[in-house]
Amino acid sequence: MKILILYQGDYGKRFWENISTHAPEAWDVKGYHYTKKIPTFVEELSDYLPQNLPPCDLLLSVQEHPVVAEMIPLFIKEMGARAVIAPIDNKAYLTSGLARQLRKKLETMGIEFLYPMTFCTLSEKMTQNDLVLQFLNHFGKPKVEIEFENEKVKGVKVLRDAPCGNTRYVATHLIGTHIKDAVEHSGILHHNHPCMATMTMDAEIGDTLMHHAGLQVKLAVEEAIKGKKP
Repeated sequence: MKILILYQGDYGKRFWENISTHAPEAWDVKGYHYTKKIPTFVEELSDYLPQNLPPCDLLLSVQEHPVVAEMIPLFIKEMGARAVIAPIDNKAYLTSGLARQLRKKLETMGIEFLYPMTFCTLSEKMTQNDLVLQFLNHFGKPKVEIEFENEKVKGVKVLRDAPCGNTRYVATHLIGTHIKDAVEHSGILHHNHPCMATMTMDAEIGDTLMHHAGLQVKLAVEEAIKGKKP
């Protein structure tokens, strides 16, 4: 599978670095750093299109400007992509309204468009696309297995990492934590990584996107603990 990660700054760079480092060897993962400066008002999107984008099967658009997201339908056909994931980790980068518009446009082109809020909520419930399901074998909503000894965390196996690498960080630093404190401590560790989602209150979910993301790893740890109990 060929994956292209289109990013602009540190937010997207984190995804590019983690996914390219931990992806299966069979995957061809490339990054594209979009560096053009975009003015406040854009009259012609074509003037700001990315140049020489490599072909891919799956596009991960982790831009930091909504205009870059708006351009996706303009360049996607030339890339040969059959699916696009553009997570909403900050609505200054991509709003829910724009995401819904993009989904409609890309559906007419036969391309699946997913916009999980946040990236680490991406799960099998959202899609039947074979490319996205392959991606979900390794990245998306966190999944872990935990080994305990004397009621303390002895080891944590990451079954599925958050795309930013947060789950691996939590897994490493959770060692030695008492079982009764593991869920809460995983949430604290999630913020220490730190999480890439915004701390701005979101009316759509009634919480900040960072807290929403932190809940995902806490749920993963909670499920792992339940799986160990008789």
